[in-house]
Amino acid sequence: MRVLRFLGATLFIWSTVARAQVHAKDASVVPGAAVSGTAPAVAAGGETLLERVAAVVDGRPILYSEIKTKVDKGPLVVVTEFPLDESAPAFDRALRDSINFELVLGKAKDLEIDVRDDEVEADMKSWLESRNLDRAGLLEHLAQSGMSFADYKKDFKDQMILRKFQGRVIAPLVKITDKDVETYYMKKAGTSTDLLELVLRQILIGVPNNAAPEVLDAKRKLAQEVHQKVTDGTPFIESVKIYSDEPGARESGGLMAPVKARDLAANIRTAVEGLEVGQFTQPIKTSLGYHIFLLQEKKLATSDDYIAKKKQLEMELRTSELMEQTRRWISEQLQKTKVEVLPNP
Repeated sequence: MRVLRFLGATLFIWSTVARAQVHAKDASVVPGAAVSGTAPAVAAGGETLLERVAAVVDGRPILYSEIKTKVDKGPLVVVTEFPLDESAPAFDRALRDSINFELVLGKAKDLEIDVRDDEVEADMKSWLESRNLDRAGLLEHLAQSGMSFADYKKDFKDQMILRKFQGRVIAPLVKITDKDVETYYMKKAGTSTDLLELVLRQILIGVPNNAAPEVLDAKRKLAQEVHQKVTDGTPFIESVKIYSDEPGARESGGLMAPVKARDLAANIRTAVEGLEVGQFTQPIKTSLGYHIFLLQEKKLATSDDYIAKKKQLEMELRTSELMEQTRRWISEQLQKTKVEVLPNP
């Protein structure tokens, strides 16, 4: 048996049978005991059983009533329900979120991340004013929802600590580039090929007009041979200088002017739109001959809509990445922190 102290009471934990009791002067808390709204049970020895412990995180208990309140009144999830998702039962999501929040608060304490009472008061005042509310209105709302101001203030403070923790520990891990924002915009827009601007290089194996079949076949075989050489490692630009029939190609390395993907011929667009930078196509037949295209650069075409939305898109991406990095951090903490989830009858 291990004895811990929690809020002036004594917590006894039997890990082997997954039972926990909180002994106050005249009361105990055990798994399966009465919860809010039901008559207290009586334990052996005449002690009153108030409620049960839902989980213990590194010796810190999470009470069943706290999880029930999250389910009944919200918010259900504050940090993340990882490793669960939105399809999990509400109680399980709320419990897992509380476990994860305890991990954050425990680490914040280790890092001496705290919030002074005057900071809480100032932040609460600012929050209320931003919503055209005052403290009287807040107190009335809390009374209607059955929540005390002290509990609300504690939750508000914990939220502030969470933001400070994320700012110090998680935010430095978040890296968002302009390319990330462009890709995100194109993904949301749905028709990405209409928004792309491509920079291509090409090798052109020219075919004269009205070429005889044997000439056409020889040019086709040459194009395939050049493609194989590039595939085997011959630098693309070197192959341009040796084989391309395009005027000026030897000086330019086959570099073409930027072009919007939507303006390319259908067969060329189909071939290049799936390329990553540095990749090249199979030989493509056009009226000029056989082309092998290399994707030099792919970027978002200038768009007033994108410019107007860029800041909002970046904020959305940062929020998403912040949550992803938070989940990764929590995953690491769960590997080295003792977390015991007690049975939920």
